[in-house]
Amino acid sequence: MLRKDIRGQSPHPGVRGHRGGRWPRGSTPGRGAYLRRQSTTVRLGCAAKCAHHVPRVDGGSQVQVRQGSRNMDADGMGTDGTGVDSGQLALKMDRAEFADVVAWTARTLPRTGTVTSGIVVDATDGTVSLSSTDLEVSGEAVAENAVIEAAGRVMVSGRLLSDIARSLPDAPVRILADASRATISCGRARFSIPVLPESDHPHLPSQPRALGRARGDLFAAAVAQTYVATARNDSYNYMNGIKLELGADQLTFAATDRYRLAVREIGWTSESFSDEVPEVIVPGRSLSDVAKALAGDPLVQVGLDGGGGIEHRLLGLQGENRSFTTRLIDGKFPAFRSLFPPQFESTVRIDVAELSDAIKRVSLLAKSARNMAVQLTIAEGEVTLSVGGPEEGAEESVEGQLLGSANAIAFNPQFLLDGLHSLGRSQVVISFNQPSTPVVLSGADPDGEPDSEYRYLLMPIRIS
Repeated sequence: MLRKDIRGQSPHPGVRGHRGGRWPRGSTPGRGAYLRRQSTTVRLGCAAKCAHHVPRVDGGSQVQVRQGSRNMDADGMGTDGTGVDSGQLALKMDRAEFADVVAWTARTLPRTGTVTSGIVVDATDGTVSLSSTDLEVSGEAVAENAVIEAAGRVMVSGRLLSDIARSLPDAPVRILADASRATISCGRARFSIPVLPESDHPHLPSQPRALGRARGDLFAAAVAQTYVATARNDSYNYMNGIKLELGADQLTFAATDRYRLAVREIGWTSESFSDEVPEVIVPGRSLSDVAKALAGDPLVQVGLDGGGGIEHRLLGLQGENRSFTTRLIDGKFPAFRSLFPPQFESTVRIDVAELSDAIKRVSLLAKSARNMAVQLTIAEGEVTLSVGGPEEGAEESVEGQLLGSANAIAFNPQFLLDGLHSLGRSQVVISFNQPSTPVVLSGADPDGEPDSEYRYLLMPIRIS
């Protein structure tokens, strides 16, 4: 299907003023109370830069930033040593850990404000976890070093919590919450935000059955190397995703947008005792985002629901104290292995950095040139890149070691750059036959031979 679709085609792809901070008439500060200044609400865009203005953010949720506390210590603790009222959730954790678990959970928030746009903070079973879902994907993170002072569970605006977590100073974080409001304290900063009703919030799906484990860095690299070849919002849903094959001792990743095909294989430890090799298509954007965050984990556990005659519907990933699930894409991925030519007449080995820089320079004129392509004229000891013609064009040469026959092949410059940047090697081996047939980019191993772990197939452009 890939070859049929792409051969010969060009791949174009109102403010009120505030009053001074004084106690309301007839009132005095109570023990452990916050200093409540008289202030007014200001919508975003107010020119006044005043700490007493209250910005309205995230679909109307109101955030109150409070300064000072006569009876609070530096950690937000009351002078009685607890600062916890009856019925409150109360917990404390390191700022870096707080930022990390919030950032992980915020990855699965919906992009528009809905009932699923909250983050649930759960401290009811001896651990502190944060979770969110947009019905397609879900994420959960455990703050293993958090200290629970009073058990509880609340849901707050995910976007607000994410913004707050990114802006906190370097000090311990304390969260207090009751049925109506949650207060986040860090150093001298205090944020008060509404608690959202959790009754309509969907439950997170259970983690699918584990099928095996792979190194976090290898898993992240394989996703990045194949995600580059996915389509963006294509009508064929499978082209927006990455195909994942879970073999006995090998994970295979593959993606295509009709004009190119990227395939990466990595080793893994399988925990499945079935002869079945599950094959699923995972949404590329979600998988790419999560895989980057898991790159630093020693191992990533991969799981699927269903199996044994039951259609797979859910992929699960688990790292250290973090988990993720996503629904799968329906569709039939092309038989991609047959798209690679069985053999090549010629290969040329080139330095990746030199070739990439030359492509960037000559392609400055590709947008205005007639064919919008960069042509590689491959000869013994030299590869010449050219765009356009005598009246308007550019040309540059780089060194190259040719084995086989000379040739001239044209490519979409951005697609060629994508492949080079994905190799992760200092040298590239370009294998080719005729100017109209697919070429394959591979990294060069220490002996200068093509590395078969990652292959990037690219269709050339026909030029007159």
